[in-house]
Amino acid sequence: MPVLPYTLQKPLPVPGFKVGSASCGVKSPDLKGKRQDVTLIVADVPAQAAAVFTQNSFRAACVDLGEKTVQEHASDIRAIIANAGNANAGVGEMERVWSQQLVDLGAKAAAVEANQVLSASTGVIGEPFPIERIAKTIHEASDSLAEDNWLQAAEAIRTTDTFAKYTSRQFDVFEQNSGGKTYTITGVSKGSGMIHPNMATMLGFIATDAPISADKLQRILSKVADVSFNSISVDGDTSTNDTVYLLSSGLGLGDEELEDTSGFEEALQEVAIELAQLIVRDGEGVTKFVSIEVTGAESEQQARDLGRTIAVSPLVKTAFAGSDANWGRIIMAIGNSGSFIQSNKVSIKADDVLILKDGNLHSDYTDEMGMAVFAKQEFILTVDIGLGNACATVWTGDLTHEYISINAEYRS
Repeated sequence: MPVLPYTLQKPLPVPGFKVGSASCGVKSPDLKGKRQDVTLIVADVPAQAAAVFTQNSFRAACVDLGEKTVQEHASDIRAIIANAGNANAGVGEMERVWSQQLVDLGAKAAAVEANQVLSASTGVIGEPFPIERIAKTIHEASDSLAEDNWLQAAEAIRTTDTFAKYTSRQFDVFEQNSGGKTYTITGVSKGSGMIHPNMATMLGFIATDAPISADKLQRILSKVADVSFNSISVDGDTSTNDTVYLLSSGLGLGDEELEDTSGFEEALQEVAIELAQLIVRDGEGVTKFVSIEVTGAESEQQARDLGRTIAVSPLVKTAFAGSDANWGRIIMAIGNSGSFIQSNKVSIKADDVLILKDGNLHSDYTDEMGMAVFAKQEFILTVDIGLGNACATVWTGDLTHEYISINAEYRS
């Protein structure tokens, strides 16, 4: 059961974009017609593009191809094609052939040039890629293109996800030359397991009509990714295929470039954080959603690294699962972070319950108090290391028997 205490609102259409999907039986021919597994996002005009990619050294060919396309054609992107069910990774030289063929199919379906198309794949690693099955049915994606199909896009990139992940934001801009205008950001993402990104998430596609050039988009996306997609962990494994694409149609629609991008950055950060948190809330076998807030660090990077070390510790995560406020496991993880720590300055809280103060068990603390917090579906673990003023938040879940079951049977 996902830890999702609220209902997602329908994603908003973004001016300048249409979305379609197809059921191609990517993972298995038996699934053709039963679930959507190919997504096509098409820009009506040349879009500005930015991207962040996995830091896994064994990354998929679609990642290399996407990175090259963004580097060379960032101001002239017209489409994204993505599939779920097969990662097209770890399959040798044919991987690059199949990646290019997927791009070519996307270009044909969108009626654009191949060098204007970005691609992404997710699913089983090490299986031959069923390009023929996609080729036979990709027309469904182009036939279904519509402005309000973002929900279908989110559905079509799912693998072990139990629900589609999407969100939207709007923000207002008033500039002297253009007057007031409302812009939209809509994003979809997928991810449930193999989540410990070093750039982004498993897959994420975000579109906006805010008129911002590619170089500015890239700077903003890289910054936002650090506090969102780079701040989550389900199981500590960084995928071969992690990709986030951000496209803007605004300049192609004739709007003048925004001089002040602060409103856009704030809204984009909200979108990215919600998409990232949805991934943790839907983590494989997850029953708890835990925010790990690290304060008192010498730098934001130190705080994030320490938070991630706690977030991936199997002993800490199983303590979460068992509602066991075993603070010894937490200080173990803190000590394993690789950061300089002075143990006599470390304090730990679970919600408002102070467990450790300046390296000593707090005199008022009892196990019953800690257990009551750890039994909640959601709680905040705060670690203050007392060395500086920097802070960071990392989101994670627990580690349950269900995670093992899901991944033991993943290919069957």
